[in-house]
Amino acid sequence: MPMFYFRFEARPKNTSEPAGKADGAFVNCWIHRDTPEEAESYARGAIADQDWSIMRVEDSRSVTRETQPVDSLQYFDQAELDGEVFVFHTWDDGTSVV
Repeated sequence: MPMFYFRFEARPKNTSEPAGKADGAFVNCWIHRDTPEEAESYARGAIADQDWSIMRVEDSRSVTRETQPVDSLQYFDQAELDGEVFVFHTWDDGTSVV
């Protein structure tokens, strides 16, 4: 089964734990599915289940271990075992109220 990588820009929904602490995130996803469409649909659903809204897709591609940067290998390898990995890189632009 192929591995697909996505990078989404997302914002926390008002109901999410990060609301008021983070203004957004880049969410890197490694997803094992049969097709890119299945992988993207699954990733979008999993991110929504965490109370985040996807604003846009930054990157989308099929990946192999050989195409991964060294600093991403741990995530790829974990997704090989678990079928998925999500890494949220959050930011605060100074407008959040903590």
